[in-house]
Amino acid sequence: MAHRKSLNRTAKQRRIAHFLSQPLQAAAPGQSATLTAAQKADLEARTVGRVVFPWDPDYDQDRQETNPAFQDYPLAIIYCACDADVLASLAFTQVLGVAVSVRSGGHSTAGYSVNTGGIVIDLSEMKGVVLDEDRALVHVLPGTPFEVFNGALNGTGWHVPTGACGSVCVAGFVQGGGYGYTSRTYGIQSDKAAAFRVALASGKIVTAKAEGEHADLFWALRGGTGGNFGVVLQVSYHMVRLPSVWGWSITWQAEQAAQVLELLQKDYTRRGAPEQLGYMMNLGYYNGQVVYMVQGMYCGPRDEGYAAIEPLLQIPGAQLVVDKVGTYPELNEYFEDHPYPLPQDLPDGICETKASGYIDKPIPQAVWQQVIDQFHKAVNPWSMVYTEPYGGAIARYPVKDSAFVHRHVDMDIVIDGCWRNEEERVTVQAWIDGLYDLLRPYMNGHVYQNYPNRALQDFAQAYWGDEAYLRLREIKTKYDPTNFFCYQQSIAPL
Repeated sequence: MAHRKSLNRTAKQRRIAHFLSQPLQAAAPGQSATLTAAQKADLEARTVGRVVFPWDPDYDQDRQETNPAFQDYPLAIIYCACDADVLASLAFTQVLGVAVSVRSGGHSTAGYSVNTGGIVIDLSEMKGVVLDEDRALVHVLPGTPFEVFNGALNGTGWHVPTGACGSVCVAGFVQGGGYGYTSRTYGIQSDKAAAFRVALASGKIVTAKAEGEHADLFWALRGGTGGNFGVVLQVSYHMVRLPSVWGWSITWQAEQAAQVLELLQKDYTRRGAPEQLGYMMNLGYYNGQVVYMVQGMYCGPRDEGYAAIEPLLQIPGAQLVVDKVGTYPELNEYFEDHPYPLPQDLPDGICETKASGYIDKPIPQAVWQQVIDQFHKAVNPWSMVYTEPYGGAIARYPVKDSAFVHRHVDMDIVIDGCWRNEEERVTVQAWIDGLYDLLRPYMNGHVYQNYPNRALQDFAQAYWGDEAYLRLREIKTKYDPTNFFCYQQSIAPL
């Protein structure tokens, strides 16, 4: 067979020749420098994956996070195709002496997976799932979105807890802990992690496991958040058997909503409900009307699940609007649109501001009613409030065994505000602040690190607390002593 050069390699050689023949381009917005022709050519030559520069036609799209509230302008975005691309990207960034951001899905709620004037190492094209059923393990590449991860497990009877959003990718999610519908049954996703392959700033690739030389790094990567210790190249998970789940959803009228919320906290978080029952409570808008809804999965037979939620169905006005048996991947996808797609008809380009906190004290029904009344003052129909209940397997996992320390709480409560312009942003922020002020007395001061917030005054205390943060700093000093991986809320070496 005749030798034929790779089309990708041919395209790269053309770009290299073009760079070397062109004068220096002007810096992109917000940047004080640009790359020389030799630097651009070197980066193209050393990588298999795509490299996007500010003058490329796709640059404005590729620099975006999923939330357009964050507008940054990196010197280059490197879409890595393999481990060698990651190592080349790290070395190139270190020579330049600029900032680095690591991005898999681009869902950072604080915009920390992109930067201005530095390099973005994008892992979204490094995706794949390999099952090792004999050892009940699954090996997943960092840029694998949950719709692919779940799809690969669908029909196999195997399961790993994932998040509800199909476009979120593995690497960022697991390093922040990772909550999903089955977490009360099987734990936070990082609790199921078996190993991480990690590229360090030194250029070395290590494997971190619960035992061995890098056990400390294994501890830190499960809750210590991404972009702190290295670039995760692969995650291996312990799988569990879960052939099917029962999916359910209940709606209520406005008059009973506060009563329901009080009951959910009292009997369906750390106490009362079987741990096989997972759910999310949603306040949102559908067709211009506020929706009061709880939807979830039961990891077991329908009749057991129905018995568990029967007290909720006894409340006047309750309606069981989803009653469906299927696989976890099928139900996880189904709930994106049923019984309601929340938020509904979200416009392209709309921005989001998120605030969250952990509830560990009982909220009286009268206060829940105040929360509902404040929710009704939402500026537009795309804002939401939702809860993620804890208890069960989450609470059983020892606090000191990972950097995810949020174990003994009732729930995480999240306030999502959407806005289209600066004037609306100010109004939405005031609405969020009003809700947060109502809930603050019932919070423990901690925040789920997968929902980072730039406005936090003491992020280390909020995400980890003093003891865990000190250990994270010790591990940071060991694996990244020069603080190469650094951003506004990164872990500082000692």
